[in-house]
Amino acid sequence: MKKMYRLLIVLAWLSLSLPTLAQTDLDCADLAPEGVEPGYYLGQGDAFFAAGDYTRAINNYTCAIEAQPDFAPAYVNRGYAYVQQGNDDQALDDYNRALELDETLVAGYINRGILYTRQGNFGLALLDLDLAVALEPDNAIGYHNRALVHAAEGNYDLAMDDLEQAITLAPDFAAPHAALGAVYSALAVRSYADYRQITGESSRLPMGEADTTILELERSLETGSFAIWLPLQTPAQAAAE
Repeated sequence: MKKMYRLLIVLAWLSLSLPTLAQTDLDCADLAPEGVEPGYYLGQGDAFFAAGDYTRAINNYTCAIEAQPDFAPAYVNRGYAYVQQGNDDQALDDYNRALELDETLVAGYINRGILYTRQGNFGLALLDLDLAVALEPDNAIGYHNRALVHAAEGNYDLAMDDLEQAITLAPDFAAPHAALGAVYSALAVRSYADYRQITGESSRLPMGEADTTILELERSLETGSFAIWLPLQTPAQAAAE
């Protein structure tokens, strides 16, 4: 029993050590048969990325680059894997290199725009995302991400225009629907603030607090009840002629 216990400890230690060894002692010959196309490593990297194993994803993208140093898609995908690991500097280097190799690579502009947005560099983000949608006017992801930059800057009208375009282009693309809801929520917060500025900071909203209102709106959509809108009615006064 003691021998079995020691064996289990050794096996557990090895399982924890393998990812570290894979990262520091990379040998592409261990990842694929000799002579495979760079696209093979790219596909393997994408599979590991989808599984959340960013270290192995990076290993495979690196092997794709070693097999073909001008393989721009591998730089883009490796850059995004670096972002997931919090390595923004390396990610930016990869995006820049990808776009040096292929200045029409839309994914490079989109992902670099996402990185710039994360860093608060909205001007650079918009430049990249403008290029993305100019190169591919039917790219819903480009419009979606550009909308988020507009929203972050408080330009909600521009954000809604881009999100509606993204939804028109790809109705089954879920992310713009959530983003559009967030924009409407931001507009609601702004409108509630305007209401309180006019009526006084301690005044009560006609429909209750914002979180209660959202719940009631959701319930009204489910039940078809219009009662949520009634407190907002404002009667007019007739003047004597």
